[in-house]
Amino acid sequence: MKANRVFSPKFKAAAVQRMQAGESPSVLSRELNVRRKLLYEWRDRVLAGQPLRRAGRPKKSPDTEPPADRTADRVKELEQLVGRLTLENRFFRGALQRIKELRQQSSGTGAASSSHKSKR
Repeated sequence: MKANRVFSPKFKAAAVQRMQAGESPSVLSRELNVRRKLLYEWRDRVLAGQPLRRAGRPKKSPDTEPPADRTADRVKELEQLVGRLTLENRFFRGALQRIKELRQQSSGTGAASSSHKSKR
């Protein structure tokens, strides 16, 4: 099994520049021993203005923490969701209880109804 190769951003940029200069992606792919699909992905990132970076997740920097006001807004939003779900839960619990009561009244005996055993 082959291990995934990791290409530096400089390597990727050089490959994209050669593609944009008119070199054939197929020839570049064979020469650099890189899948053509990757060359096109790198080119598309450059055209979209996105950075070429190493594989894997970027390291978190200390300033990536959400601002306190956004965190407070998110907490408020989640509290509202909990409240709404609690109301819905109470509504459905009550509706289920009423259905059970109606079934008991319609069976006549007051006992829970049961089904007949199936014959094999």
